[in-house]
Amino acid sequence: MANESEKNSDKSEETEKTTVGSESTNGGDSETEEIEIVQPSAVLFAEQQVLIQSLKKELDESKNKIGELQNSIRRLAADFDNYKKWVAKERQTVERTATESLIKKLLDIYESLEKAAADEKELAAGKEFKEGIKLIYKEFSRILKSEGLEPINAVGANLDVCKHEVLMQMVNNDVPENTILQEIQKGYLLNSLVLRPAKVVVSQKLQNEEALDTENSKNQEEVKGE
Repeated sequence: MANESEKNSDKSEETEKTTVGSESTNGGDSETEEIEIVQPSAVLFAEQQVLIQSLKKELDESKNKIGELQNSIRRLAADFDNYKKWVAKERQTVERTATESLIKKLLDIYESLEKAAADEKELAAGKEFKEGIKLIYKEFSRILKSEGLEPINAVGANLDVCKHEVLMQMVNNDVPENTILQEIQKGYLLNSLVLRPAKVVVSQKLQNEEALDTENSKNQEEVKGE
C-alpha cells in the first residue's frame, strides 16, 4: 500500500514538472534536471487581476472627485444666485437714493419755474421772461451734468443697439447702412450708463431706384407723424 501511495505521489509530481535530459561533459554520463514550468495563462490572469484592481481604484477615485466637483458647482450656483439677489437689491437702493438726491436738487429749479410761470408781470414783460427761462435752463443743465448726465451722440453716428432705439429705416445710398440719419428723441447717459436710449432713424440700402422714392416718401410721412 505504501508503495502505491509513493507511486501516485510520483505521478502527481510528474504532471507539474518536466524531466530534461542532458549529457555530462566528463565521461558521457547523463544527468536528469527537473525544471518547474509555470503555465503562461496563470501569469496573465494574475497580471489582469492586478490591472483590474488598479482600474477599479482609479474609477472609484474619479467618482469621488466628480462628486466633489458637483457639490462645489452646486455651492457656487447657490452663492451666485444669492449674489445676484444682493446686487439687485443694492441696485434698487442706489437708484432710489440717486433719484431722491437728484429730485432734491431739482426742486429749487422747479419752484423757480413755477413762480416764473405764475408771475403775470414777468409774462407781460416778454423779453425778461425769456432771459429768466434761459438762466433757469442753464442752471438746470449744470446740475444734471454734475450728476453725470450727458447726451448720447446720434445723427451721423453708426447704430449702437445699446444706445439707440431704431424707430424706422430710411433708404439712403450715400452713407453706409445703419448710419443714423435723424434723431426723433434725444437719449442720455447717466454716469456712462444708458439712462434713456436715443430714438432714431437709420439708413438702409435699396435694391432698385424705383423703390427709392416710394420708400423715402413713406418714411418721411411717418417721421412727420411722430
